Amino acid sequence: MTKMKAVVASKFGNPDDVLTVSDTVDKPEADDKTLLIKVHACSLSPGDYRALLGDKTIVANPKVWPYIPGGDVCGTVESVPESCSDEFKVGDKVVATWDMYGVGGLGQYTKVNPKKTVKLPKGLTVEEGAALANTASHALLVLNKANIQESERVLLLGGSGGLGTLLVQMLKTKKVSYLATTSTDEALMKELGADKVVDYTKKNWWELKDWKNEKFDCIIDVAEGKRGWKNASNVLKKGRAGGRFVAVVFQDWHIDGTHIYQVFGMLLPPFGRQLFNMVRWSTPYYRVYLNEPTKETMTEMLEKAADKEFRTVLDPESPHAFTAEGARDAWNKHIARKGHGKIVISVE
Repeated sequence: MTKMKAVVASKFGNPDDVLTVSDTVDKPEADDKTLLIKVHACSLSPGDYRALLGDKTIVANPKVWPYIPGGDVCGTVESVPESCSDEFKVGDKVVATWDMYGVGGLGQYTKVNPKKTVKLPKGLTVEEGAALANTASHALLVLNKANIQESERVLLLGGSGGLGTLLVQMLKTKKVSYLATTSTDEALMKELGADKVVDYTKKNWWELKDWKNEKFDCIIDVAEGKRGWKNASNVLKKGRAGGRFVAVVFQDWHIDGTHIYQVFGMLLPPFGRQLFNMVRWSTPYYRVYLNEPTKETMTEMLEKAADKEFRTVLDPESPHAFTAEGARDAWNKHIARKGHGKIVISVE
């Protein structure tokens, strides 16, 4: 069997302990259900590190070890099953994302689901394609959930990550009257369009006098979870005035999903808040965001990126090298939540 190079995880654990590079990994074989692609770049999503650490084994429990992590990729088609030969051809550059969790992305070759794969538009690099594979769709769907209206005041909790950098730019296209965000990178946030940036390591956003006096119409939370909701009413309008809190992070950023009771413990409180606050006008409305990318959302956002409707922000250290050190550095930065933009690894 033909061999290839890949970043592999020997077991669940911290990147420095479990990630290595092997040149003797079996190259995937083409089949009649998936596209076989040569990978050029792979980006990291929160689900990737949670899978690597073993935090969500209910849905992310590889059957074969060592396993190849990563699932948001950009590559070139090597083999096409007959079932989708009308849509894809050998040589097409494509962008693909995952279903339950990412696997196979940090190998020179991988198989991807045609239902989660679209063509890379001209004008985008392979690194940009990988960066937008999953996150861009979520940005679009989060904004749909928030139902932002022109001239509203919006606070984004967590502006400098892969999702946040897209949301800042897309919120500005909604012609909001005032856009604030929390981040330690004020220069980047201002460059992308934020009116006010609060360094969450130095100030509590819910204590700012100006925001208490003139409250927000909407808070979108991609960083804090239950702490954000607990403090939101200080600076967010009540439900009767249209105030709404969109929760992308439900409870905590860290998720434990090794037992079914933990999954219920993560899902029940936010859905309880949503139900309770539907009929209570004295508090802001609470909206749970729970969705996934589709071919349609992937295509729409990639085309918008190609048309320069927004900038694809990569973390300054990206793309990371296709080495054990490069992969570990990328994963460690992602786990520490230190990325300013999307973290990408070059698979060349």
